[in-house]
Amino acid sequence: MPTPTHPFRNTESLLVVIPDDRIDVEAEAQLYDELCDDQISIRPSTRPKSPQEPPSIFSRDIWLNDNSGTSLAFARNVHIAGWTSVGDKLGGAYVVYDCVIRTKEDTTIHAHKRYSDFVLLCDALKHSLPKHQHHFIPALPPKYPLSRYRAAFLDRRRRQLQYWLSAVLLHPEIGACQAVRWWVMD
Repeated sequence: MPTPTHPFRNTESLLVVIPDDRIDVEAEAQLYDELCDDQISIRPSTRPKSPQEPPSIFSRDIWLNDNSGTSLAFARNVHIAGWTSVGDKLGGAYVVYDCVIRTKEDTTIHAHKRYSDFVLLCDALKHSLPKHQHHFIPALPPKYPLSRYRAAFLDRRRRQLQYWLSAVLLHPEIGACQAVRWWVMD
């Protein structure tokens, strides 16, 4: 069996390590303060774009040289606070999840969504996003019609849907797409 080698062994200039003794902390702090005071903004036309190639074999979500530090997503924090059963179990009841979304402007949005709404968002994202971004959308938890009203099942599904929704809404590009905004406001 061959010995594994480091994947960047033969590469040049992908990563530059700056020794600690060559960093002027005072100058860096002053530059940071000046940039914050000037409130320099990056125009959308000059913002670097993620590569259109397939994802890196070394990382599924980090691109070298894509270090603009900006995110177009509107959400800052996402969690699902709980669930409630609506209607009579015998006559067509369903479960509604309370999705709490905190925006970058510190506005809290409560979106009450059924499991089928998550499925609709997933389908809308797969139809509207480019193919190379589909791998950023995690799989939804499966549907279990027989145990849908059990508290343990609903709590596990709440956690799984929270993970899914966080991955979508907090993604810097997917979280900014129109399908996500429509879903949250609908």
